[in-house]
Amino acid sequence: MFQKIQHNYSENLPYIRLSRNYYKLININLYIFGIKYSPLNLLRIIYKFLFMRKIFYFLFFTFHLIFAQNNTAEVNIDKRLKTIVQNLNGNQKQQERDLLQLKSESKKLSYDNGVLQSGDLLMRLYLDQNRNQEVLELGIELKKVAKDKNDIYGYISNIYRRNALALGYLGLNDASLKDLKIAISYAKMIKDRDKKLYYLSLCYQNIGLNYNLKRFENKNLRDSLLYTYKKSIELAKQVSDDNSTVKKDFKYDQIAFTEMRLGIFYLEESNIKGSLELAEKYLLNGQRIYQDKKYNTPQRNKIMMLNQLSWLYMEKKEYEKSIGYAKQALELEKRFREPYHRVESFEFLSNSYMEIGEKEKSKLYMNEYTFLKDSLANVDRTNANTMMKKIVTEANNEHKESSKKQWIIIGISALIVGGCIFIVWRRRIKRLHRKYKQILEKLREEPVAQKRQANIIKKGEISNETEERIITQLEAFENSEEFLKKDLTIGMLSGQMNTNSKYLSEIIKNKKSHNFSSYINHLKINYIVHKLYNEPKYRDYKISYLAEICGYTSPQAFFVAFKKINEVTPAYFIQKLNEEDNM
Repeated sequence: MFQKIQHNYSENLPYIRLSRNYYKLININLYIFGIKYSPLNLLRIIYKFLFMRKIFYFLFFTFHLIFAQNNTAEVNIDKRLKTIVQNLNGNQKQQERDLLQLKSESKKLSYDNGVLQSGDLLMRLYLDQNRNQEVLELGIELKKVAKDKNDIYGYISNIYRRNALALGYLGLNDASLKDLKIAISYAKMIKDRDKKLYYLSLCYQNIGLNYNLKRFENKNLRDSLLYTYKKSIELAKQVSDDNSTVKKDFKYDQIAFTEMRLGIFYLEESNIKGSLELAEKYLLNGQRIYQDKKYNTPQRNKIMMLNQLSWLYMEKKEYEKSIGYAKQALELEKRFREPYHRVESFEFLSNSYMEIGEKEKSKLYMNEYTFLKDSLANVDRTNANTMMKKIVTEANNEHKESSKKQWIIIGISALIVGGCIFIVWRRRIKRLHRKYKQILEKLREEPVAQKRQANIIKKGEISNETEERIITQLEAFENSEEFLKKDLTIGMLSGQMNTNSKYLSEIIKNKKSHNFSSYINHLKINYIVHKLYNEPKYRDYKISYLAEICGYTSPQAFFVAFKKINEVTPAYFIQKLNEEDNM
């Protein structure tokens, strides 16, 4: 019966309407594997199955075709990116156009690896051209693509590291350090051993740069800074010379650049015995690599090395050598424009020519230095302000992804905190400005005060003859600049004045209202305040050089003494003096 009904139904189904009786006939219930079906329902299931199979095949072949096309496009993108990587020293404008095109194509295909790699190379290109603003804008975009991904190739580590560098160049040091630590965590995911070592070396070197900006404020960072630089060199030296994933040029440029950073570290401590010798050792180690024709290293790093050698020999008072290296740097800079390095060359040339007595040349280079430095400072300040606004905007956008209630709470909190910070900041600025004005008033009133003090002595209010003699000797001492000596002690001074240390200490305490150490510090800081106020050229000198002029053994000691006495930092005082001059 089942076979007959099945046969008739299958023959006539496309052509006739079933009569009520026939429908009843074929609506007989059947049991298949214990499940009740009517023949009509069973045929419907079979028909649907055959129809759905056709759809499945159609969808399968369509998907396969699309996937194959996408896969071919991704392979093509990878090949073109590989070609760019092999020719990184080529035409930068053409590379930028190619990378922007590849990034756009990868984005359309939702090919994240292509977006990350092309973006990483673009950030490198922008950093080489000091286009820090564009680096940070691109970094914000790429971080979103990188979210929740593993970094087996190192693209994400590089993106965070390059973003950190741009933040550091704009003075946003805390944000920079945060990104560098994230870059290290991603670098540890890289599969290839040599690439992992190389990228970790880059991260540690960049952390050293960050610590270097803060070490005068925080003495504890000195050891951390040395550790990160030496760790960077150690990791770079472990990279194989014959590995195709990390070019030998990259490896040795990394070693040379970090040696240079160590040299700069010791140059900044030139007042400490043995520092100049260590600086020379590290700088010459790096220079040997940059001079070796076996390695194709970046010209901008060679320019920077020549400038640091110029600085070294200026500190060693070998001024002809200093001038020679600075001029080499300028010649190289003419072919590879680097204004940030050019301004350093101008500074070293001006100082060295001044030391050998060629004042006209010194003045010429000082004018060049001042103009270029001011221009670069304005650009950096504008970029930093713009980027800070973008960072705040980006943070707000991320918060908007959470619930409305959370967003409102965070917004209100941010306004309150921001308001408090603004109030504190305004008060601090007013306090600093008030202190600055007090310094100026003191400078202007000093002649009157000195005259008044002289009159007091003449009137005989100090009756003791010995005290009068010593006070007179102290006045002569204050006018002689003997207090600038680094090794001056109360014993030495009392010997010069033919008295004993205890008595001299009592007179200084009673008549000058200071102990001996505080008295000398006030004389030194007062001396440099006068120089900065009356002779604008001193405002262009580095803090380390100002410290040496005053007779301090380290820039840190000078910084602390200046701030303690005047309640403003040397940098703030110089900035306000320059602003008033410009006005």
